Amino acid sequence: MTVWQTLIATALVTAGFVIAEGKQATAQRTEILGMQVAQKAVPEAIKGFDEEKVKNDPVCDSNHRPEITAVEPDEVQPGDTVTVKGQYFGRKKECLYQIIIGSVKGENLTYIDDHQLQVTIPKSAAPGLRFLNIQTGGGSARAAILIRSEQ
Repeated sequence: MTVWQTLIATALVTAGFVIAEGKQATAQRTEILGMQVAQKAVPEAIKGFDEEKVKNDPVCDSNHRPEITAVEPDEVQPGDTVTVKGQYFGRKKECLYQIIIGSVKGENLTYIDDHQLQVTIPKSAAPGLRFLNIQTGGGSARAAILIRSEQ
């Protein structure tokens, strides 16, 4: 390949074309400076799209770790519901993977918005000072809560 052919081939590949070799390319071919050039075929998966599905797909930002600024109340009993406040919990509820309290998964997780959610302390949560861990697409965060014995 000459220098000109290499430069043109590079420009064509950048513009979405492939240099066709043999029977591998199925699109219509054109000859440019002795090279067979074919336009890349667009995969079926990206031909058109369902606008409603794209609008409803979660946009999970993996660049921001969640931050917890408050857990209210911070003293609870199993079965109580707590409100967790902070930021980067996820733009949609699908971005919030789970909440673990101590070593038990939280129950009745309610996503309110990117800054607030609610979760019920499981009946099986052991009493004592425990960590409430939030796991999202951006990472995890934790805050301490005191779980008192059921009376």
